Amino acid sequence: MKSRLEAKFHLKTAAALAVLLLAAPVHAQDVKELNVLVPSERATSDYPVFVAEELGFYADEGLKVNFLPSDTTVPYLAFLTNQQADLVVLDPAQVMQAVNAGQEISVIYEFMQTAPEGLAVPADGPIKAIADLKGKTIGMASDRDTVTAFIALGTVGLTTDDVKLVVIGDSGAVIVKALRDKTIDAYAGGSNELPAIVAGGIPILNLTPPEISQNPGNNFVILNSRKDELRESVVGFLRAWNKASNAAVLDLTTTAGITRKIVPEQWDDPSLGNFIIRQSAYELLLQRTRLRGEPQPDVWANLQAPFLKLGEISQQYDPATFIDGSFIEAAMDYKTSEVKEALAEWRAANPDFVTTQ
Repeated sequence: MKSRLEAKFHLKTAAALAVLLLAAPVHAQDVKELNVLVPSERATSDYPVFVAEELGFYADEGLKVNFLPSDTTVPYLAFLTNQQADLVVLDPAQVMQAVNAGQEISVIYEFMQTAPEGLAVPADGPIKAIADLKGKTIGMASDRDTVTAFIALGTVGLTTDDVKLVVIGDSGAVIVKALRDKTIDAYAGGSNELPAIVAGGIPILNLTPPEISQNPGNNFVILNSRKDELRESVVGFLRAWNKASNAAVLDLTTTAGITRKIVPEQWDDPSLGNFIIRQSAYELLLQRTRLRGEPQPDVWANLQAPFLKLGEISQQYDPATFIDGSFIEAAMDYKTSEVKEALAEWRAANPDFVTTQ
């Protein structure tokens, strides 16, 4: 027969176990999944994707974020409208085309507040200015880069009729070969392609004018009909993203170490890896508004002119009808000390990946 003391002990133990068993399912149910589609889910240039995961920022928000494979021929907007993705990243051209088609969407966060697209030529070639491109051939990553060429040429009074435009894709090896073989004279593409040209042994002269850079290059977009349903999860995601974006500004060495661990193949040439993450941290992902990622109505109003001239949209649209800054304030509600502490913990646990820049 158990003593009264033993009985009390077993009763307390059983009660404690019951609390644990009841608590565990509740915690599991609190974890919410979010499906997100970004242009590069494994790229040093888009480091917040996995830095937020490595530093536990998604988990802190009770989120499990599934980044869908970006290597798809299906338009990103289709993933959004059929609800396979809760958030997608679109460039300005894709946003304006969707708005023009009557899609009920909103830009809620400017992922890159400067455009990653650029126009470059071999540094040792005869072309030294945009005006020198008249009669030349410009290779492009995709048809969307027609806008990049159009804006660049327009700064010196040229049009796309004054050049030959050809789509050659975004493979570094293909671009380098085309430049060496002189099948193209210049290249218009994104932030990943231009460094790849340099890595391929061709120093470049960047001819990108400010008119191209001064627009939100990549943007998180949501369906209007799902804002209420997803608001809590999306705010948590954006807060984690903000913290991860800020990580590189606070400690570039440790953030570079995280990318070196997750995408080591992009660090075979350390100088290139360092160039890309510095460009992302201090240029492409740099906070340019009062609150990070805050949609800019005036910028969205001004950028529509080239799309209108090229026939990409049929009219000018009021930015108030397709941007929504209501997610931003809550997404900035965190302390810098939280990011610093997470970085310090990761650095202590992963010393082999942290090297001097």
